[in-house]
Amino acid sequence: MNLENRSWRRQKQEGLMRRNQSIGEMISTVTFSGLAAYLLIFSLGLLQNGELWRGMGGLLAAACCGLGGLRFFIAAFVAKWRKN
Repeated sequence: MNLENRSWRRQKQEGLMRRNQSIGEMISTVTFSGLAAYLLIFSLGLLQNGELWRGMGGLLAAACCGLGGLRFFIAAFVAKWRKN
């Protein structure tokens, strides 16, 4: 295989990875979403037990993790919004 063919193949693979999510990106998205759900349930339990500040902090963390799980949807929305 010559050098030009290798270069073309590498560019093609990089282009495919940028259009589709890699395995690592999918794993992090699932992790963010799962942690957001866990923190939401845990924080609501804290609020029921009267621990206001810990519960509010947990809800804030759950919201941030939820946004982390939606980061590709948010990026696509912002890209569409900027086009118009």
